Amino acid sequence: MFLPASRPQLADMLGVALSATCLVHCLFLPLLLLLAPALAGWIALPEGIHAAILLLALPAAFVAMRGGWRHHGRRAPALAAAAGLALLALGLAAHQGWLGLADREAGDRWLTSLGALTLAAAHLGNWRAQHR
Repeated sequence: MFLPASRPQLADMLGVALSATCLVHCLFLPLLLLLAPALAGWIALPEGIHAAILLLALPAAFVAMRGGWRHHGRRAPALAAAAGLALLALGLAAHQGWLGLADREAGDRWLTSLGALTLAAAHLGNWRAQHR
């Protein structure tokens, strides 16, 4: 089993895992709920799951990007992580109805998915830059 050698590497791995979890939640859970309405009550996640994922992603991204920047000195992964976190926050705002979108579910899904992909790419880029 691969274990990372440092906290920033562990934070990058955690960030990728959280981003993947976010994508699964945003893309596959609605599809599953559409395909199996009888299971909707069993599979529904708590209302606070969006905020919880964001609160877990923030420190993981901070630790990973800070450690990566100290190691490789590149700003691009940190800037991408900030953009991804901003998109996740906008997704949460859309989910809560704070953005006034006509279709807040679609806004939530798109913003959160883009944020999760951007954040995962930032973590992968940070990890890759540390291993050059």
